[in-house]
Amino acid sequence: MSTRTIAVESRVYDRLARAKREGESFSKTIDRLLRQVGSAHTGREILRALEQVPPLPTADAAVMLGVVEENRASETWERHDLR
Repeated sequence: MSTRTIAVESRVYDRLARAKREGESFSKTIDRLLRQVGSAHTGREILRALEQVPPLPTADAAVMLGVVEENRASETWERHDLR
């Protein structure tokens, strides 16, 4: 089996390490997560697969929320609140 070296940001490494099961290599962890998300065909299946992914750290979630809010502010079409 051949191997490749990849670089990931430390926060991505931390999330991957949290998703890693006992005795599981990082390669196996990545493969398992990709199979779970890649094999999902419905919204329900996607949400179930995503349940296995550790939550975003608060700082990353805040950055994402900021991007979403910035994009919403630049939208020109009429929006409806679906909550």
